[in-house]
Amino acid sequence: MKRFMLTFVLAIAAGVWMTNEATGRWCMPSIRTETEPWIELTGVFQAEGFPCQPNKPCPPCLTIALATSEKLYYLVTDDGQLIERLDTIKLGTIATVSGIPFTYEGDDYIQVKSIDTTPMSLRLKSLCDEWNVLEISNVTCGYCEEYKTYNFHLTTDTVISGLLYSQLIKDGAYKGALREGNNRDIYCVPAGCSQEYLLYAFNAQVGDSLKNIWVGGHSSWIPDVRSVIVSEIKQTTPRTIVLEVHYYEAPDAYEESIRNLTWTEGIGMPFGPMGAECSIFNGCADSRAKLLLCAYKNGEQVYVSELGEKYGCDYNYDPLATHTDTIPLFIKDGPGSSTVEPVDPNLIYATLTKDVLSVYAKEKTEISFVLYKAPKTNQVPATKHTMKSASFTGSLSTTLTESGTYTMELTSPAWGYTVFGTFEYKVPQAIENTSANAPSATKILRDGQLLIQNDDKLYNAQGIRLQ
Repeated sequence: MKRFMLTFVLAIAAGVWMTNEATGRWCMPSIRTETEPWIELTGVFQAEGFPCQPNKPCPPCLTIALATSEKLYYLVTDDGQLIERLDTIKLGTIATVSGIPFTYEGDDYIQVKSIDTTPMSLRLKSLCDEWNVLEISNVTCGYCEEYKTYNFHLTTDTVISGLLYSQLIKDGAYKGALREGNNRDIYCVPAGCSQEYLLYAFNAQVGDSLKNIWVGGHSSWIPDVRSVIVSEIKQTTPRTIVLEVHYYEAPDAYEESIRNLTWTEGIGMPFGPMGAECSIFNGCADSRAKLLLCAYKNGEQVYVSELGEKYGCDYNYDPLATHTDTIPLFIKDGPGSSTVEPVDPNLIYATLTKDVLSVYAKEKTEISFVLYKAPKTNQVPATKHTMKSASFTGSLSTTLTESGTYTMELTSPAWGYTVFGTFEYKVPQAIENTSANAPSATKILRDGQLLIQNDDKLYNAQGIRLQ
């Protein structure tokens, strides 16, 4: 490993530097100070020409410097371990350097005491670093919703206004930058914005009034939040912090709105790490809603929401891409007959789409339909169970709720035979599969607001639980 081998060459009055005797990587100025207070600077390591003064000797070599958003600082230190570390740091590395700043003959220096190159995503100790968020499109269309899971994660560092942030990425797209303060407080600079906002304050207490809060939105429309008060802290696991948000929903709104918003400690908001990307409480104009499924820290799952428990951490469903199976139908002449022949599909056919069994008949005649389910292999007596019987003209559909082997029989007074078909159906396990049955959640329109009921729980379109 390379090491700096530094020797004094000239006196300070002559304009001094320290040389590496051809074995080290950087020349380093030898000037020092003990008079200024310590600070922390975040920037990028880069190579610079040696800070030479006019009419003074200057070595033909480079030195390492820290470029912040405001200044360029030349690095100096007498610590052998830090010198060795600087000799091996890659140029372009983002780091936080602590030490004593000072100015000498017009140039800025920092006398280095410590260097932290830990990725910012690992420094956010109070927040997860990855989230799976379910986006539901067409929530008002009526059982034709599309479900897609998006992945949010913290990734490479970036420097904004001299502070180090970790970039938040949603399936490859930049959504903002996050950093952590000193009191379990998380700050963000949303994509398209230059202002920093308080995103989470996990050490907040009931009654606290929080300022400059980010509750969701987009750079083209940022909600006018007037005040946020911590109204309740529920002792759930993890804790739930309830906020009373006073805001104006639209730029031209005259009346102040008041709604509750929740933070799950260490996890975030119910609809993702930086909240909703459009209207914070009333949903999106294009009928989209977002709901958090699962959250992760250092590659391990640390949280699953109620919807995540129902549908899994990666749920996707496209009603236009649903696979449909055609069930073979056959004709038998009567009881005990061993003669069977395929049915002409242009006259009658049956399909199984997810859990929906459908029968279609071209002839406009009344048809009797009976659906049987075969018993389990260890069941006694071995008799088949009638699951449904009905009469229809044209078409019929029924929903299957149990796994098993099914047989349907179709008869009509206009026929002299029986049509039958046998098929297997297995109830999908939503927790284990990424493509499962359409959710059983029910949409409710109440006082002009779209609500989603899931079992005995009620949510608004953005996933905020109401009861």
